[in-house]
Amino acid sequence: MLEYAALAVFVLVYVLIIGRRRFGVPIWVAMTAGAALMIGLQVTSVPDAFAAVNLQVIAFLFGMFSLVSALERAGVLQLVAAKMLARAKTPAQLLMVFVVGMGALAAFLVNDTIALLGIPLAVYVARHSGIRPQVLLLALAFGITVGSVATPIGNPQNLLIAIDSGIKLPFVTFLAYLGAPTAANLLVTFIILKAYFRKELATAAPPPDRAASKETAGDGKEAVTTETAAATTATAAVRNSFQTRLAIYITVATLAGFVVSEVLHMLGVADLGLAVVAMLGAAALYSLSTERAQILKSVDYSVLVFFGAMFVVTSAMWSSGAVSLITGWLPDPNPSDRAQSLGIIAAASLSLSQVLSNVPFVALYNFVMIDAGFTGQHVAQWMMLAAASTIAGNLTILGAASNVIVIEAAESRGVRAFSFFEFAKVGSLITAANMAVYFAFILLLAPLPS
Repeated sequence: MLEYAALAVFVLVYVLIIGRRRFGVPIWVAMTAGAALMIGLQVTSVPDAFAAVNLQVIAFLFGMFSLVSALERAGVLQLVAAKMLARAKTPAQLLMVFVVGMGALAAFLVNDTIALLGIPLAVYVARHSGIRPQVLLLALAFGITVGSVATPIGNPQNLLIAIDSGIKLPFVTFLAYLGAPTAANLLVTFIILKAYFRKELATAAPPPDRAASKETAGDGKEAVTTETAAATTATAAVRNSFQTRLAIYITVATLAGFVVSEVLHMLGVADLGLAVVAMLGAAALYSLSTERAQILKSVDYSVLVFFGAMFVVTSAMWSSGAVSLITGWLPDPNPSDRAQSLGIIAAASLSLSQVLSNVPFVALYNFVMIDAGFTGQHVAQWMMLAAASTIAGNLTILGAASNVIVIEAAESRGVRAFSFFEFAKVGSLITAANMAVYFAFILLLAPLPS
């Protein structure tokens, strides 16, 4: 009976998440209520619930959120994005900035963060370029999802895989397996969107040219161009030169530290994980910054609570046997059959992520793969899980939390975001193309486990 109680709680949680607007329940509250019910119904015990929380993930997210908070307060992220936009001279190039440029940022600064950064820029650019906001918001959503595949710090599900799988040198491994196909897929995504919206892009007004498109204001003064205004606004946001340099230096050092830590591990000198490096970066930031209190307050603690509660819910689902009720219709992946296992993992990721969303799906499916015998030596299969579960977010808006963030943040600014069917119509094309690239690369080109 426990498995049915767990499944009922799980369904309740996702009804609340999907109907969050109607019920007025934030996502983190819904998941926390689910964790409380799992304990209250004795599906799991209090000690087991505490043991289920993956503190490495929580520590990593806290460290990275702290660095991103510092970058945002210093205006660095806004300035970087504005500089990218300033190089766009046509509507198609604007589209490329939101797909390729924002996607590249998402690979290293977590896709949910870049979603929040890109939304006001998309709204601003749309109002000044003649492009529908929905087009740029779709480009942003698809771009950050694809770009986040490349590294273990691009999105939370990749981090779960990096920690749970036992893969050696996860940062280098992700880049080796997924870096090239992700770069290719960013271009593929841009090409599909450019073709899909070709009529709208053709009729949209091009971004004003720096030299020739200055407009004359009523008082005789020259009005600044769209890209100049964006860059000026972002430059003004750079509040304090010391805080700016500090945020940049510590972030760069932390990103470099991810690679250095893996080299040290390979040489047998030290065994520092991603979470330790992220926390070292946060420690340096809080020690040196004069705005430590403001940075600490700006960290998105609701996300940390969501993940802590999610670990309790998914662990209870696994220990009660409820997972098999969800995944039982699919055969288990076979560690000794590479093609079969890659296909099963891809199918499970694409389908179940639409029901569970990709982060909870990976948290559950990690149990399935480990129980089936997958270890850190089965790198190709773990990389397929990372790629397919992330790309599942491009199929429907329910596949990834970043899609929900884009919609809610855009509509909070009075801009109607894309609909479920508008997203799925072009998203199905992008998902099919993206998955073909990842599957072919991982199956045919990635090295076999040693």
